[in-house]
Amino acid sequence: MSVVRFFYFIINLSVTLILWFYFMFGYLFILLFLYLPVYIFARNRATTLQNLNHVHLKIFFALTKLLVPRTKFILPEDVRKIRSSVIVCNHLSYLDPILLVSIFRQQKTIVKHTFFKVPIFGWLLKNYGYMSSGSDTVTGPAMINHLEEIKQHLSSGGVLFVFPEGTRSHDGNLAPFNKGVFTIARYCNAPLKLIFIQGTNRLFQPGHFLFNTRERNEIRLELIGSLDPDYKNKNFSIAALADEARQIFEEKIRLRNSQ
Repeated sequence: MSVVRFFYFIINLSVTLILWFYFMFGYLFILLFLYLPVYIFARNRATTLQNLNHVHLKIFFALTKLLVPRTKFILPEDVRKIRSSVIVCNHLSYLDPILLVSIFRQQKTIVKHTFFKVPIFGWLLKNYGYMSSGSDTVTGPAMINHLEEIKQHLSSGGVLFVFPEGTRSHDGNLAPFNKGVFTIARYCNAPLKLIFIQGTNRLFQPGHFLFNTRERNEIRLELIGSLDPDYKNKNFSIAALADEARQIFEEKIRLRNSQ
């Protein structure tokens, strides 16, 4: 290993340890001093806990920006102002969901059911009002039981963000879309906002433990489409809606690759 590579390895390791220490310590520390009182006394426990999680992860990314100055975050206003919508995103990195939580104060999402089995973290996910995928799909029995709760959450200005690919992409291309999120949107009579995420996989690459502090990078969120389907139309099709959303993402990827 060259001196330069060793130097950046030490920096990457140090930044990674600091960020994940804050990430985990924040949950454990806040759990004792804020989460438990909220759990006991708050009238709307889930919303209050979502707000706390939002603040915690907002600080996480503020710290990330400080420690990794070569990475720029571009989070436009039209993304930040989304409300009462189902957000559909591509998925590149474990950073994607926590970045979205740091942007939206009132948020729900669908989490792979195995994460609910993790001590403390699973308890937090459940009490945030986040939903288990049930069986690696967004149409599991656990989700069906939460539809009315999601509908009320959206009507109060919250967002539901979902990664219909279900897993992270390793090459930037789209995996098949699960149609469950579009079923949820129809049930809630909610518009769809399509957000294209770029750059998170370069900062925290799938299959790697360390943050990449050496490479110049832009993490960019872009609103690439807004769909407001007529769900009451007799010709409405969930499959057609999913295909339309996917085509918008594929066109964006095609344009990006051609540049």
